[in-house]
Amino acid sequence: MIECLYSNNSDKMVILKCIGERHFYREKVVMAHELFWFEAPSNSRLEIWKMSSQGQMLEVRADVSDYALNAETTSVKVA
Repeated sequence: MIECLYSNNSDKMVILKCIGERHFYREKVVMAHELFWFEAPSNSRLEIWKMSSQGQMLEVRADVSDYALNAETTSVKVA
């Protein structure tokens, strides 16, 4: 498991979905301008969904390692 941080810098809430091996799944509503700290397996995928008038729309699909907090990470990736 690795520690990760997602920063929602938008003016709208998003739904963060983290999907990994062995049935790992985490889903969280992240409000506008909110930070969300979480742990996930290092090989997980992260999806950020935004709401629209047609329903949920996939905004970002990335490796969870792009949001990892560790000694080698010098900046946090934000969406």
